[in-house]
Amino acid sequence: MTEDPLQHIHAFLAQHSTMTMATIGPDGAPQATDVYYAETGDLGLYFVSIPGSRHARNLARDPRVAATIHADSTRWRDIRGVQLEGVCSRVTDEERVAAWAHYTAKFSFMLADAALAGALQKVDMYRVTPHWLRWIDNTAGLGHNPEWRLGVGGWKLETE
Repeated sequence: MTEDPLQHIHAFLAQHSTMTMATIGPDGAPQATDVYYAETGDLGLYFVSIPGSRHARNLARDPRVAATIHADSTRWRDIRGVQLEGVCSRVTDEERVAAWAHYTAKFSFMLADAALAGALQKVDMYRVTPHWLRWIDNTAGLGHNPEWRLGVGGWKLETE
C-alpha cells in the first residue's frame, strides 16, 4: 500500500457528520447516543451536548467511550466506516473558543437558525480522544479492517 491508511480515516471523518457514541451507565451497562461531530487534525472529535443529558452524566462518572461512524449502505460490499475507543472530556474555556469555531465551520447551519443558535449557547462542548481505531472497508474485501493504537510517537498499525 503506497498511501498512509490513516488518510482514509481523515477523509472519511471529514465527509461524514454523525457518530454513534457509547458511554457507560451508572449500572455499568452501555448506553448509546448519536451526535454531530467535527474532526480535528489529530483524529479527535468535538461534539456538543446539553448539560445533564444521560451521556453527559455518564461521562462525568467515567470518560471511556466507544463510537462508530459509517456510511449508509444497503449492500455488505459497500460497508465503510470507523470504529474507535478512547476517552471523552468536557472542553475547557481555553479550548472552547477554537473548538466552537471548528465545530460551527462544519455545521454553519446552526448559526443561521436563530432558535438553534440561542439554544446552543447553553450546551457544553466535548472532545473524544481516541486511543484505538479500526477502519472497516468492505469495498477492499470482507474483513478488511486494519487497526491502530495510539502510543508513544503516534499511531501504530496493529493488524492488517
